[in-house]
Amino acid sequence: MEFNNEVVIVTGSGRGIGKAVVLALAEKGAKVVVNDIDEEVAYATAEEIKEKGGQAIVAVGGVDDAAFTKKMVQDAVDAFGTVTVVVNNAAVTRPAMIDKMSEEQWDSVIDIGLKGIFNMHQAVAPIFKERGKNNPDALSNGKIINITSVAALTGTIGQINYAAAKAGVIGITKATAREWGKYRVQSNAVAFGIVETRMTETIRGEKFEDLYKSKIVLNRFATVDDVVPGILFLASPGANYITGHVLNLSGGYHIGG
Repeated sequence: MEFNNEVVIVTGSGRGIGKAVVLALAEKGAKVVVNDIDEEVAYATAEEIKEKGGQAIVAVGGVDDAAFTKKMVQDAVDAFGTVTVVVNNAAVTRPAMIDKMSEEQWDSVIDIGLKGIFNMHQAVAPIFKERGKNNPDALSNGKIINITSVAALTGTIGQINYAAAKAGVIGITKATAREWGKYRVQSNAVAFGIVETRMTETIRGEKFEDLYKSKIVLNRFATVDDVVPGILFLASPGANYITGHVLNLSGGYHIGG
């Protein structure tokens, strides 16, 4: 998979899975936008890309701000001429049981993990739709890869906000596939199980490890290296005839006990 002609925005890419995705894309030739609310990690990731000969710009801000997402897309156009792929990865967790969850905990997860993806769609829509109108016979005029979770399919205790946001992401993915298919824009999602990142430290701890591994058919947590290739595939020409699909990168968690 080569991405020499691609301009890719990866939200939440200063660390963790997002960072691994943006590094892999840049290594394969993509021009990338590194986005994070943490300025330090965003610039560190972009510098790492540049040191390896890649091309990157930084966009510091939250995708829950519609004005910011529009500016980030415009910055990509100003730097690289266009946007061809968006990976909607940014998300947060604010766990609490249903009856104890605050409005702030609910709102922050929904605003970043669901509204933020909607904002990115609106920000990139003019570019993708115009390309589609000008190139109606192209195999692809843009790709969106949304990050969801097995939590959307199975539910999760103590994270009704996260499960709801991730279920909504699947709805956005399929609605966009239907609406933008006529422009030859592919919209797909990847559903993670439990990946070894900072976000999952608590549930991977000794107290819950056996419980969660018992639900994973392959009986181990995923590494970042396990999930990045699936994201890259959906961003590649190999996925030109795939849209509205949710690819489970969960080690079988979605069918497990």
